[in-house]
Amino acid sequence: MGAFYGSKIENKEINQKTGKAWKLEDVPALWREKTGQWLNTIGIGR
Repeated sequence: MGAFYGSKIENKEINQKTGKAWKLEDVPALWREKTGQWLNTIGIGR
């Protein structure tokens, strides 16, 4: 799931709830750490 949300952030997909591009703060708390780790491994970081 970290990669799922991370790819949304990386591709700047629009979050339907906010109407803006996904960011780490939009990721459910359960998956936020794993998503942050995934982003670090691909070089985007926090």
